Amino acid sequence: MTTSDPTPRLSRRGTIIRATAITVISLAILLIVVSLWVYSQAVKSFEVRRVSLPTRIFTDAYPLRAGRELTKDDLAEKLKRLGYRENGAVDQAGTYAVDGDSFRIFLRAFEYPGGAHKAEPVTVELSDGAIASVVSLKTPHPVETAALEPELLTSILGDQLENRRPITLDQVPEDLTDAVVVTEDIRFWQHPGVDPIGIVRAGFRNLRAGGVAEGGSTLTQQLVKNYYLTNERTMKRKVVEAFMAVILDAKYSKREILEAYLNDIYLGRNRSISVLGVGEAAHFYFGKPVSELKPAEAALIAGMIRSPNNYSPFNNPERARARRATVLGLMLKNEKITEKEYEVAMNTPLPEKPTRTKSGLSSIPYYVDRVLSELSTDYGIKDVKGRGYSIYTAIDLEWQDAAAQQIESGLSRLEKSSRRLRREKNPLQGLLISVDVASGEIRALVGGRDYNSSQFNRALQSQRQVGSLFKPFVYLAAFEPSLSNQNITPATLVNDTRFVVERHFGKDWSPHNYEEHYYGVVTTRFALEHSLNAASVRIGLSAGLDAVIKAAHALGVESSLESVPSIILGSQAVPPIEMAGAYSTIAREGSRVPLHAVLFVTGDNGTLVANGRDVQTSQVFPARDVYVALDVMKGVVSRGTAAGLRSLGFKKIAAGKTGTTNDKRDAWFIGFTPKTLSLVWVGFDDNTPTGLSGSDAAVPIWAKFMNVATAHDPDSDFAVPPGITFVKMDETTGTLASPECPTENIVTQAFKSGTEPMQACRQAFPLPMGGEFGEVPSSTDLTTTGTDAMPQLEGGSFSGQTTTIPETPLPEPIQSPEILSPRQPIPRITATPFPRPTPMPTLEQPTISPVPTPSFATPTPAPSP
Repeated sequence: MTTSDPTPRLSRRGTIIRATAITVISLAILLIVVSLWVYSQAVKSFEVRRVSLPTRIFTDAYPLRAGRELTKDDLAEKLKRLGYRENGAVDQAGTYAVDGDSFRIFLRAFEYPGGAHKAEPVTVELSDGAIASVVSLKTPHPVETAALEPELLTSILGDQLENRRPITLDQVPEDLTDAVVVTEDIRFWQHPGVDPIGIVRAGFRNLRAGGVAEGGSTLTQQLVKNYYLTNERTMKRKVVEAFMAVILDAKYSKREILEAYLNDIYLGRNRSISVLGVGEAAHFYFGKPVSELKPAEAALIAGMIRSPNNYSPFNNPERARARRATVLGLMLKNEKITEKEYEVAMNTPLPEKPTRTKSGLSSIPYYVDRVLSELSTDYGIKDVKGRGYSIYTAIDLEWQDAAAQQIESGLSRLEKSSRRLRREKNPLQGLLISVDVASGEIRALVGGRDYNSSQFNRALQSQRQVGSLFKPFVYLAAFEPSLSNQNITPATLVNDTRFVVERHFGKDWSPHNYEEHYYGVVTTRFALEHSLNAASVRIGLSAGLDAVIKAAHALGVESSLESVPSIILGSQAVPPIEMAGAYSTIAREGSRVPLHAVLFVTGDNGTLVANGRDVQTSQVFPARDVYVALDVMKGVVSRGTAAGLRSLGFKKIAAGKTGTTNDKRDAWFIGFTPKTLSLVWVGFDDNTPTGLSGSDAAVPIWAKFMNVATAHDPDSDFAVPPGITFVKMDETTGTLASPECPTENIVTQAFKSGTEPMQACRQAFPLPMGGEFGEVPSSTDLTTTGTDAMPQLEGGSFSGQTTTIPETPLPEPIQSPEILSPRQPIPRITATPFPRPTPMPTLEQPTISPVPTPSFATPTPAPSP
């Protein structure tokens, strides 16, 4: 009888056992490695997050001094935004009382770069929209150093803007911790990070409800999700969440976990910025520190955790009241409050929604974009997240609010006026930048219509053709002989007629006036006031494209500019913020100051890190030239393309320039007083034509905003630099005014001394027919008196000589064409230098300084309080 060999069967069994053992060991090792990695990551991230301090961005401090513009409503709202509580006693810091136009305020103490402000009670008397006096409540003496603390704009810990006030658990009243625990995690103090009992209980209740009626996540799991994970609803995420929760619960105490949770929960939105943590929620909803919360207030905050927007007392008061009642019931059931406390809390009214007239403050993130950009480019602070910086800015909240409101109301008004401007997707957009002229500080910046809908900041990031906004650079280059090699003044004559520029290595180009209106022989002043394209191109070509580009760069345009004739009419794209900077140099009469939003930056220990007020200035353009151009730009506002703002209520002395690009795709206006400059742009993001000019779209928004921003400013004129002479001249002929001049044509014009015209109207003689200027027949488009135009004036004249481009490279000059009607053929010409006039008096020839690189002085530590 034969027996079988058992060896093969045993070998197969041994192989299976060995393979199984290896697999189990490998999986165990893998599990251990993964567990160690998850443990290290969880602990590391928790430690970093726990010790990280949010970087906070503030307004500047608000000095309370006699003469400062301030209305009763604005002061009351400012106190509420700062969390001051109205209290007749005014017996502790952070309280105030109102009696007519008198405010009794117990000011809070606060640290500020340059020194500390102490807490003190004062009486602020208001009169006629300004502070009349500030007197101590303790002694009847004026207080010179009274100030309200800077307002928090936002804070940054992660990638999103947020309002957050970190607190310790010792600052949190027991009522609030009890309310949170009984509502969100009743077994928080017993479970090991996950609660199996809670999961089973939630499962049964959800089955009975036929949906999700209760969650099974613990506070620790919610914290893990906030710190490390996403909101995706997958089994994998829940397993990882539970694993990390157990790790944190084993590593840290319950108090440490609860403190982190209370500092991190989302509790609604303050306009467009998230409210995070119970510290900020207490200030936002109740205007008080978290330590002062009562049971009703604690229950309201705890009840909002599940769905802050649905249970907000400001948005849904009825739901909020019902939810608060549920939390109070749980607190009573679990013996956290007494029956009496329950009854009192149930009868406590909900907090009233603050009367916030400043609805435009949802635009603050646009301004914060500029702040973060400056920190990176000017101070090398690339990342502020969790660094604990305090950043003080130049924002004026009243201006910011007015800017956002006027952008929205102005765009809505335009949409109502034309159906083609109404879009549900990619709606009409606008932007506004406002700057303090003297300091270069940006007071308001709105980069679009609605930050929630679009975070694209058009003020900083867009590249738009600037159109006629570029023309002042052209005229400034022409007025400066060291750039243009010409003697061009506001009285210089120029032909405003159609012509074609033939280019040897490019496409022929012809400038067109707005709506094809041409004015014949005009002064350079008239050409700029009325934004005449043909005349401006002749002036720009005579001055030279390189000179024009050099002037633009010197004034503050940093973008690369191509040397092509169409640049004279603003064909190239420039960021709006650069145009605001260049025009602010004009408003300062050639002194360039880098635009900036950051005033100070301090570290988490109060040490001064950066000082934005210590900027370097430079005179980059001769003040006399700039003043002459500025004087002409005042005419743009008084008589020219921006004259419509006078009918909109803006009456103060101002200068500016409108801009409209080809096919009316962009509408611009930049205008300024000696104190304030503002820029407005209107258009579509996709560059679709709007059919709107700068006068139609941008000027009304500018006027309404500036009526608010300059309401209390005196009506002052621009300072006159040395070497300027004023004369009355006939604006159409460039001659001195005399009784023979039409009174409607008489203007007072500034000239560099020695360049003013010498001949008067009565000395004028007819323009030679067919001569240097060409015959000037009557035309419906010709508003000047051609026979009164002078062929040569002191300061030079520009005839607009013409040339036909032959086959040979060098053109032969011929006489100028007549002023043509639209039916006549357009002459093909090129602009040549000005014919040399009667020799000019010897003048000082200032040169253009190199463009300075904006620099910021090295800061010094703030003095000790």
